[in-house]
Amino acid sequence: MKNTALVTIFLLLLTGCFGPNTLDTTSQETIKSSAQSITADMTEQEQAEFAKALMYYSLGGQNAWTSMVGSFDSKNDGASPETLISINLQSLDGLTGQEVIEKYREALAKDKELRERKRAEREAKQAKAREEQETIRKLSDEAKALLESKRFEDAIEKYRALSEIDSAKELATNGIANTQTALNAFTEKMEYMNKVAITEFEAKRIDTYSDKGVPAIRVSLKNNGERSLDKVKVTVYFQDKNNSTIYEESFHPVLVSRFSIRDNKPLKAGYIYEMEDGKYFTVKSKLSEWDESKTIIKIVDLAFSN
Repeated sequence: MKNTALVTIFLLLLTGCFGPNTLDTTSQETIKSSAQSITADMTEQEQAEFAKALMYYSLGGQNAWTSMVGSFDSKNDGASPETLISINLQSLDGLTGQEVIEKYREALAKDKELRERKRAEREAKQAKAREEQETIRKLSDEAKALLESKRFEDAIEKYRALSEIDSAKELATNGIANTQTALNAFTEKMEYMNKVAITEFEAKRIDTYSDKGVPAIRVSLKNNGERSLDKVKVTVYFQDKNNSTIYEESFHPVLVSRFSIRDNKPLKAGYIYEMEDGKYFTVKSKLSEWDESKTIIKIVDLAFSN
């Protein structure tokens, strides 16, 4: 019995002295020597994976970039690269080769999970940004279309909806301001149209040098307001015998423009516009169904002189 006990104690001592080799990260020398001891009995595949594990942790592991940057802060002033590697490898101190490899595999799995989570978050953020930009584009286009069609209040409502999006607040604010300015200008023009009188209007067929029975109109205007006008636009609606409009065309009795080939003068306050005798605005369409007695003219737009 006594001999058996001694043998058991001896075997335990041997196990303690000759157990699995572990990594010693005390210094560069101990790292190298302990790593060589660990890899001596490894397969080539295990040696390659173990080497990758040491490289991975020597650079800081999952927080490699943070670790590398942090290594240059005030705490590590003057530290050599070897010392920094030893510091980074401290988490492996005392581990066997297989434990290092297992720890490395677990870290890679966490790295992959983290990358996939970040990629999913990035893709979700990008998708949300694309959706937001599409909403902004749609609301902006709708607001512009409403503005062009003179539906000012509806355009402002679209811009107010746009203002709920943080990245579009400036666009919405400018849109509301521009729409309000356009509304004010439009209202001013509409009110002033009542001060421009159509003093003469005639619609009939005439013979020209090149054709006979051409639809034509004459119009005279008077500016009863206090402002000068650079443009007065009228629209003429041609109807058939049933009072149904079959055609319309717009004319500019007053138009100050460098491209104008007619009288290039504004219609000043209190002034009149009259066409010369025998002069007409003509229509290219034959208007075969037009009843000459059924024609309507309206002032539809004007522009104030600067």
